[in-house]
Amino acid sequence: MTTAPSIRLLTLFLGGLLLAGCAPKPPPDFYVLNTAAPTSLPGFEQGVRVGVGPVETPPYLERNQIVRRESGTKLNLSEQSQWAEPVKAGLTRVLLVNLGLELDSNRIYALPMRQHRPLDYQIPIDVLRFDGSLGPGKEAVLGARWTVLSGDGKRVLVSKVSRIEEPVNGTDVGAFVEAQSRSLAKLSAEIASAIKEAEQQPAVPSLP
Repeated sequence: MTTAPSIRLLTLFLGGLLLAGCAPKPPPDFYVLNTAAPTSLPGFEQGVRVGVGPVETPPYLERNQIVRRESGTKLNLSEQSQWAEPVKAGLTRVLLVNLGLELDSNRIYALPMRQHRPLDYQIPIDVLRFDGSLGPGKEAVLGARWTVLSGDGKRVLVSKVSRIEEPVNGTDVGAFVEAQSRSLAKLSAEIASAIKEAEQQPAVPSLP
């Protein structure tokens, strides 16, 4: 036979579980990718005209949670650590600014454009991987296939697959996002270098 004290203890225990289940969760932390340097560019238009995009990402990245990799086949998706903007938009934004700084140009545009502008180059980018691991000795990994096309998009000038591994200098998600931002800066530098080399080549008439 159950005694009254036992019933009271059971009631208190169940009540504690109920309160714990109903306790509000802390709000998530939101992060954005950072650009390589201050975003100050001349107010007047100058520099090479580059259209960046489309920037494509694999489906596993198209979510609010920041994706980290625990193994070759296992990912970590934390509701507590989320992007403040769609990851594709963040990638495009940072690439535009970084390329503008690398090329000393404020005529770097996201493709597709709402308004047609003449371009010197188009840069489609297919992000193959954008994750990594958190902790001492771990790295953020960026893999991307990118192409430098002529301004009309009809000629391939350079095509390359880049893999960039950037050390995570810390144990929190903020350090992980900073490492991802640095990997984007290095990718931007690779693309800018290819554009600068293309600028040195003799001009080739556009195909009809």
